[in-house]
Amino acid sequence: MNITSFNQAEFKSAYGILCHSVPKLGPSDALKPTFCLIKPGDQTTPHAHFEPEFFFIIRGQGIMTIGENSRSIQAGDLVKIPSFTQHQLTNTENESLEFLSVYTESLDVPDLPERVLITAAPPTPNGPLHLGHISGPYLAADIVARYLKLKHVDVVTHSGTDDHQNYVSEKAHSLNTTTEEFRCGHRARIQRGLMNMDISFDEFIEPATDYIYQTKIQDFFGRAVKSKVIQKDILSIPHCESCDLNLVDVHADGTCPICQSPSRGGCESCGIVVMPNELLNVHCGRCGQLASTQPTEVYTFNLSQHLPLILDNLKQLPLSLRLKRLISGIQQQPNLKVLVAYASKEADGIKVADQTLHVWFEMAAHYESHATQSKHWIHSFGFDNSFHYLMYIPALLRAMNPQARLPDAVLTNEFLLLDGAKFSTSRGHAIWADEFEGNTEHVRLYLTQIRPSEHTTDFSMNAFNAFSEDLKMKLDKLFKQLNELCDIRAGKPNERTLFQIQKFTRDLDLAFSQNDLRGAAQLILGFLDSVVYVQEDSINFSAKATALAQGLSPFMPETAKRILSLETNMPTTLKSPTIEHGAL
Repeated sequence: MNITSFNQAEFKSAYGILCHSVPKLGPSDALKPTFCLIKPGDQTTPHAHFEPEFFFIIRGQGIMTIGENSRSIQAGDLVKIPSFTQHQLTNTENESLEFLSVYTESLDVPDLPERVLITAAPPTPNGPLHLGHISGPYLAADIVARYLKLKHVDVVTHSGTDDHQNYVSEKAHSLNTTTEEFRCGHRARIQRGLMNMDISFDEFIEPATDYIYQTKIQDFFGRAVKSKVIQKDILSIPHCESCDLNLVDVHADGTCPICQSPSRGGCESCGIVVMPNELLNVHCGRCGQLASTQPTEVYTFNLSQHLPLILDNLKQLPLSLRLKRLISGIQQQPNLKVLVAYASKEADGIKVADQTLHVWFEMAAHYESHATQSKHWIHSFGFDNSFHYLMYIPALLRAMNPQARLPDAVLTNEFLLLDGAKFSTSRGHAIWADEFEGNTEHVRLYLTQIRPSEHTTDFSMNAFNAFSEDLKMKLDKLFKQLNELCDIRAGKPNERTLFQIQKFTRDLDLAFSQNDLRGAAQLILGFLDSVVYVQEDSINFSAKATALAQGLSPFMPETAKRILSLETNMPTTLKSPTIEHGAL
């Protein structure tokens, strides 16, 4: 039992009245209770702050003003004060007015985890990355990682190349080169593209050359067979007599049986993945010949049987309406199976039991290590891979281990178009990330602003160039103002400026907590306007510029460093104070 007595001599002046902080009452550091006393005829200084606040009136009477509204209050009343709302309490009686102020810094923004793992869907090295790829999993993962590191979170980022997709070997075959030479060349371009976009990963694996990785995958397959999580099936797999190929993925040009769109098994229109034998009107992707069928021994995983293992987890993820429809559609499939391994004479994938592992089973086996760690797990991927990352891989991991950890949060995206048409590696309709010569910092912010988080969006160089010119003009103006600061006065930012900074910081934290990167980019651009175009004295301008740099850092790290370096070189009396978030 904790009993606290207050000595009035220990009260401190705050907001024009006397206050005494209440010691920590429980396990939550976020709860901030303060005992307050207003002497007869006194009142609190009118103020606002980003935290919502509650006043519980213990003794006395007065007038409570919130915004433009005032009303009488008395002992026993509970007053709720919304965020960012100016308020004032006046004692109208001849005795002290006593109340308890309670606010919490985590009422709206969830507490951040201490340790985070961010994984991004590995790019396939059958071509370089283009801006459509960058705008999806990779830039999102990088920005969130930078934000969390600013908040002193221990973050590890992980990706790599998806070496064993048969799209790689088939493209190499069409160019009459070896798969290894082709793959290595495009892996290098992928890495250069990430570097050119100032995106890096702590871990960036190369499955084709990693013996330990391959052994781990083969061990997972053996355990899955032994536990009967996967089964042998004899299926009528599409076959090309001319090429002597079992038609899977890149080799199977067919029609989706669900929505009738062109599909090679994974349908980009409806998102559902079907087995090769379920595709309609299959032709050979190499020679175009109409496929025959051939009874073939394969390994499969029954997704319909194991999907209930992960449904509760899926319900906890904030997903777009389209993703929810995809999950609902999968639930309606009575016996949906996924290909695990198949006979192939040409595939360069990992070999098991005289068959080639399908690359998505390999991916699940690799992610098993992530599912056994205690870090908060964020996974970033595009809609076209949602079937695998939201349902197949989690269900397979849970079938193998009922205690398997699944992603705690996901960063998903739809397609980014280029001038109204889909980015296409095969047709060369793309802007390659490693060849992009525009301002990298500008394109990072622009791609985030137009990020296709829930809907398809469009990129055009004309629109980007206009954005870049406008942004450059504003930043040039900002740097000019920073260089010209000369009003050397001691002091701190006024209440209005502190309020603006608190609101900006709070809104940015909320946007990140909701994975709303587009909203975060819009906040940055709006606050930049308020810094550049609103006339301030040196102290207030410096404080806002510093807050802008801190918010801008995940998006435009070098620009943020430049702003902070200019602010650092100012006289000490102009340095921006630490913003203390707190109510009474």
